[in-house]
Amino acid sequence: MFHQWIQTVEGALKSIEDQYPTSPPGEREHLRKRFAQIKKVCDSLLETWADIEDRLVRLSRKHPDLMEEGEELEGEFELDEMVVRRFRQGQGFYQLNMFMEAEEAFREVVEEEPEFLLGRMYLALSHFQKGNMDEAYRHFQLIASTTHHDVFIAFAHHMMGCVHVRKGNDHGAIRQFRRALSYRQNEGDTWFNLGACHYRLGEYHEAIPCFYQALLLDEDDGETMLMLSHCHRKLKQWDSVAYWRLMAFEKTDSLQVMETIARDYEEMGQIEEAITWYRRMLSRDPKRTVAYQGMGWNTWVSGRTSEALAWLKKGLSLAPGDPDLLFTYAWILLEQGDVEKVEAIISRIPGEWTNQPLWLVIRSRVFTHLTNFEEAQQAAERVIDQEKPRIRALGHYQLGRVLLEKGDTARAATHFQKARDLNAGWKDPLFYEGVCHIIDGHPEKTRSCWRKLIRN
Repeated sequence: MFHQWIQTVEGALKSIEDQYPTSPPGEREHLRKRFAQIKKVCDSLLETWADIEDRLVRLSRKHPDLMEEGEELEGEFELDEMVVRRFRQGQGFYQLNMFMEAEEAFREVVEEEPEFLLGRMYLALSHFQKGNMDEAYRHFQLIASTTHHDVFIAFAHHMMGCVHVRKGNDHGAIRQFRRALSYRQNEGDTWFNLGACHYRLGEYHEAIPCFYQALLLDEDDGETMLMLSHCHRKLKQWDSVAYWRLMAFEKTDSLQVMETIARDYEEMGQIEEAITWYRRMLSRDPKRTVAYQGMGWNTWVSGRTSEALAWLKKGLSLAPGDPDLLFTYAWILLEQGDVEKVEAIISRIPGEWTNQPLWLVIRSRVFTHLTNFEEAQQAAERVIDQEKPRIRALGHYQLGRVLLEKGDTARAATHFQKARDLNAGWKDPLFYEGVCHIIDGHPEKTRSCWRKLIRN
């Protein structure tokens, strides 16, 4: 019962924790109701546990011979009534997220009854919730080394893995999660956490089987489906990405998943599909600024500049300080040659923004217009060093524009090609690559580039 409670709470609350901060008001109401339902279930489970514990205590006192040699549960139920009462107080504090008070109560319980395994488990969990990772680990380690029950051993190793995750040690976490699974194979949370560790380490081929195992144990887990889609995305396996994204959306009906689907279509170069999903987001939440940015960017990429600017202005009317909206707006203005407006935007943004990748691109464009090519090139090169493919594509594109302005067409063409590789649906790099080839006297290469533009 205890293990099922922990498993249910961990999985469900993690999902709420991930979604709640960025959810619109309507979805937050749904998550609040879900949280209340979970709390009601938790209260019921704890009350049931306490009733069973009472009955076990009374029955073992009435018939001591029930606890035969080899069947004794390590003294867990031979408790003084005062200890039981303090333990229940600790449970109440724990349910109310009063972890400092809970830790004090469970510490007193363990001092009085060092062999009371459940008391030590709660004490370890209280330390974990308070952020006392070393103390939590010590107690979980003690539980794993002293109990003979597989369920407690597995849970202790699982939680030691969680401690390693909190400390940023995914390799150590993997060892503990695998130890936990060696005692209990059918633990979906442990499989999920093991997969998440492999994912963070970039070990996507190792992560995928773990998420499949988690999904076998809970076929309706949208979060696991989403992680599978992330893995396949890293491996550029787009058919699998689309499948698992849509499955995750069917299970969660989440705006966050809708956004990831739209972003995937962007990266695959399927601009109209991306626009469709951004429109769906706005139909659900008309104040979703990321959807206005997506509509602006993708309508511009598809050649509908006036419509793009209209979407961005609408988004900025709702969120005047949104950095992504401002960047996309400034970028399109630069494409139109309106440097003065862009300089005015840069003068109003917070100082710390100026060194962020997107604004480095804008600054590089402005430097290029001012023929300050050295600073323009340095700013673009800093963007290329970023992790996200879409951002790196902008860096390569901008460096190509700088080099083209300088007359270094061969190197410029190379960077336009790289921008195209990183953002397949973006037409501008292909156009400027063709310009480079015609300047270099290779009209057949130009025709090849521009034929692709027409086809797209």
